[in-house]
Amino acid sequence: METLDILVVDDDADIREALGLALELEGYSVGLARDGGAAWALLAGGARPALVLLDLAMPVLDGAALLARIRADDRLRHLCVVLVTAFASPADATRAQADGVLHKPVSLSDVLALVTSTCGDRVAERP
Repeated sequence: METLDILVVDDDADIREALGLALELEGYSVGLARDGGAAWALLAGGARPALVLLDLAMPVLDGAALLARIRADDRLRHLCVVLVTAFASPADATRAQADGVLHKPVSLSDVLALVTSTCGDRVAERP
C-alpha cells in the first residue's frame, strides 16, 4: 500500500505539477494523476492518501464520477476529498460528497490552510 499524504488529480499539467511541487516543498508526500481514471488506478492499486485534491472537469473519468466511486467503495469512502474547480458552484450532489471546495485559481496558502483545517488529523505531522 502506497503511503501518500496528498493525491493531486487534475488534467491541467501546469496546475497539477505546480501544486505537487509546492506541497512537496512543504514536506508532503504527493502523488499526481492526470485524470480520474489514473487516480482510480492508483487508489485501486492500494494508494491511501490522507487528502485528495480533485478537479471536476477532466477526461476519461471526471471528478464527480471519481468522487462517487470513492464514496461507494468501503475501502476508500473515508478519504478526505476536496474539490478544486473553476466552476462557480459544483452540483449539489457532488458538493455534498466532498469534504470541501477550493475555487481556481487557488493559492498555496489556501491549500495549506485547507490541509490543516479539513484533514490535518489525517495528514502526517510535519517535522
